[in-house]
Amino acid sequence: MRIFLFFLFLIPLFPDAARAEVEHTLLRRIAVFPIAEANLSNNEEAWWQMRELLTKDQRFFVASRRFMINRGVFQPRKTLKPADAIILGKILDAQALVVTFLKERTLQMRVYEGENGYLLWEGDAEFHPALPINDQLVRMSTQLMNAFILAVPYQAFQVTDQVIGKAVYEEDGKSFAQIYIGANSKIEVGDTAQWIQVVGDVNEAFFSSTTKVTVTAEGRVQSLKGDRAVVEIQKMSDPSQLKENSLVRFPKELNRLKELYSGGEKDSNLAPEYLSSELKNSAEFSKDHQSTSTFMLWVTSLAGILLLAF
Repeated sequence: MRIFLFFLFLIPLFPDAARAEVEHTLLRRIAVFPIAEANLSNNEEAWWQMRELLTKDQRFFVASRRFMINRGVFQPRKTLKPADAIILGKILDAQALVVTFLKERTLQMRVYEGENGYLLWEGDAEFHPALPINDQLVRMSTQLMNAFILAVPYQAFQVTDQVIGKAVYEEDGKSFAQIYIGANSKIEVGDTAQWIQVVGDVNEAFFSSTTKVTVTAEGRVQSLKGDRAVVEIQKMSDPSQLKENSLVRFPKELNRLKELYSGGEKDSNLAPEYLSSELKNSAEFSKDHQSTSTFMLWVTSLAGILLLAF
C-alpha cells in the first residue's frame, strides 16, 4: 500500500509518465453507424451523405450497409467504451468507427480507433435555434464529417510499384517514390510532398492541437499517373522511413482542403508540425552508399591479392 501511494505521489512530478503517446499508422477502413437519438426523416439521408464524403476521393474504404447488417451491428450508437470499439473493429475489420448522436440541439460525432479502442477525434455542432433540426441534420452531419477529414494530417500514402518492386528507386542519379493520391485530387506537377510521422496522446482525442507531426522527408511531384503521383525525393532523414504505406501530405492540398472544409477559418484546429533535425539532401545518401560500396570493393580486391600471394 505504501509503495502504491509513493508512485501515486510521483505522477504529478512526472506528468509525461502518465502520457500514452503512440504513432499513428495509415487509416483506410472506416465504419459509419446511423445517427443515434435522432428519430427524424432525414436520418438515413444524413448517414448516406457522411459515407459519400469519405468515399468520393477513394482515400477510405467504408463498410457498406449490407455488410454491417450481415454482421449484426447496423444500429445507432453513442459513445463507445474502448472494449466495445475493439470488438466492433474486429467484427467489421475497421480501423476507425464513426458514431454520431443528437443531444438536445447539439449534434456530436466521435471517431474511435478500431484496434485499440481509443478516441481518434471528436466534434460538436450546434443547430440553429430558429430552424427545425430535421432541416439541418444533413448539413450539420456532413459539416462534422468534413471537420474529421480535415483533422487527418495527411492526404496520401506511399505505394510500391508492382513492376519496379521497390518503395524507392533511382533514375539518372535521382531518388523517386510513388504516392497514392486517390481520385479528384487537385495535386499538380511541381507541388511539394512531405513524408510525416504522426504521434498523439491516446488519453485524449488523438487528432487535436496536441498531435505532433514531424516531417521526415520532402520532395516534389514530377509526374501524375491516374491516382498516383511520382515524387522526386529531395531531402530525408532516414531512407528506411520511406516505405509502403508511409504517410504523405501535400501542403498545397492541405490548404485547399482547409479552405473547402473549414470555410477558410484561420484558427482551424490543426496539429503543429516539426521538421526533423536530420533532414539531408537525397544525394548525400547516394554518396554515402557509393563510398561504402567503393570501400567494400577495395577490401574484396585486397583480400584477393593476399590470397594469391599465399
